[in-house]
Amino acid sequence: MKKQLKWNKLFYEIVVMVLPVMLGVYLGLLANDWNEERKENQKLENVLKSMEGEILHNQEVVEESLSYFRQLADSIYHMKDKSVTPSSFSFWQGLNPPLLKNASFQTAMLTGVLTNLDIETLEQLGTSYSLQEDLKEQTNTYVQSITSKIGSSEFDNKKYLIILENYAHDQIYAEETLVKELEKTLKAIRNRKN
Repeated sequence: MKKQLKWNKLFYEIVVMVLPVMLGVYLGLLANDWNEERKENQKLENVLKSMEGEILHNQEVVEESLSYFRQLADSIYHMKDKSVTPSSFSFWQGLNPPLLKNASFQTAMLTGVLTNLDIETLEQLGTSYSLQEDLKEQTNTYVQSITSKIGSSEFDNKKYLIILENYAHDQIYAEETLVKELEKTLKAIRNRKN
């Protein structure tokens, strides 16, 4: 019986010594997990704030570009003398594609921060930034089309104006679509932040 009591006492002492240590380790792990999650959430909030600024910038740039291409398309359409060059327009700025930013989105993708976003917000971000890339490729295609024909005998001012007018209309359509998507993306980011 004494032996049994001795074992019980020893077991009790072990439990009393080990249980607080185990509980302390467990609580420490919980606190560490909570702290890591808090840091990840803060990182995500910082990235979202940065992307919001980037998207607002891009929206402004695209709005200015839209105004320019609407004016260009309208001027070419109403031009009576098709021998006039576009450089004679007082507003002429060349092919002038909008210079859009994507550094915040690229950084967010590279750091893996976006994995903490819901699928709808991720899809919206992907759509907007993909449309930006499409706009850039469209511009490059037109620029190559025009520059490859300059100097050839069949490329006259009238053909140049036709290509330029088509380019302006394509830019208008692509930029209007992009503006709508950027607005949706801003809304998704702001909803996520609130």
